[in-house]
Amino acid sequence: MDSKKGMTIIIPQWQGGGQDLCTYTGAHSMLDNYLDGQADAVIEVGTDPISPVREGILGYDDILGCMKRVNETLREHAPKRIFTIGGGCDADTPCAAWLNQAYDGDLAVVYIDSHGDLNTPSSSESHLYYGMSLRALAGDSAPEIIENLFSVIKPDQLFTCGGRNLDPEEIRYKEEHHVPDFTVEDLESDPEMVADAVWEKGFHNIYIHIDFDVLDHREFKLTPLEEPDGMTRGTLLRLIRALAKAGQIVGFGLLEYSGSESDADDPFLEKLIAFGQECLIDDTEKTRWTD
Repeated sequence: MDSKKGMTIIIPQWQGGGQDLCTYTGAHSMLDNYLDGQADAVIEVGTDPISPVREGILGYDDILGCMKRVNETLREHAPKRIFTIGGGCDADTPCAAWLNQAYDGDLAVVYIDSHGDLNTPSSSESHLYYGMSLRALAGDSAPEIIENLFSVIKPDQLFTCGGRNLDPEEIRYKEEHHVPDFTVEDLESDPEMVADAVWEKGFHNIYIHIDFDVLDHREFKLTPLEEPDGMTRGTLLRLIRALAKAGQIVGFGLLEYSGSESDADDPFLEKLIAFGQECLIDDTEKTRWTD
């Protein structure tokens, strides 16, 4: 693959959310329903009962094994742009770490999620890794997890959007590190404010992580966790479009989708898939996507 272009990777990792295969099924359904079964790589993920807690993480062996397989695939393809479909919301962490290394830290990570995902193995009561994955990307997790990330981000690279169900440690982390945090109310009022913040900090490259539970569950129900008071689909699309004007979108992740084979032909998902594919094209051509 030409390293100037990108890759679409399917990572149906589900173990970070506990014994629930719905995001495994969702990733494969999105691949079949919206990508005609075509991707540059589909990571093999087993469906056996989840491995026990180690290093404070349920499913530790499964998660670490998947991370290593993703890393091998990224080394093989050496992409400069990545469109990821998960799996749980922890599935795209290796892809963000790869791109952060590729762009020498000139990468804004825009994390659009109703949860913080900023717990550590010691602060998490559930031991579920999907509540720790962003903190791992920031360099705080089990030693072998960190050793298998291509890089870690600094707190000033992080922009969080739509969070509304945070644990005390996640709130502490954001406050201590002055992480720009945009509420649903902020974004419904002005979806472009995130792009303005990224621009003001001087980042040229952007990674967008989308967990579908950020959305208002009255508008979008195909996600395992339905948090109340989410953002509308229109606001999410406008937020993405504004970011595309503020910098080069080099990574785009769609996570926590629980749809099945019967959940096809959704115009909203078609727009998101089209944007993910658009991100793989050279930046000079990216303006073709609209909402």
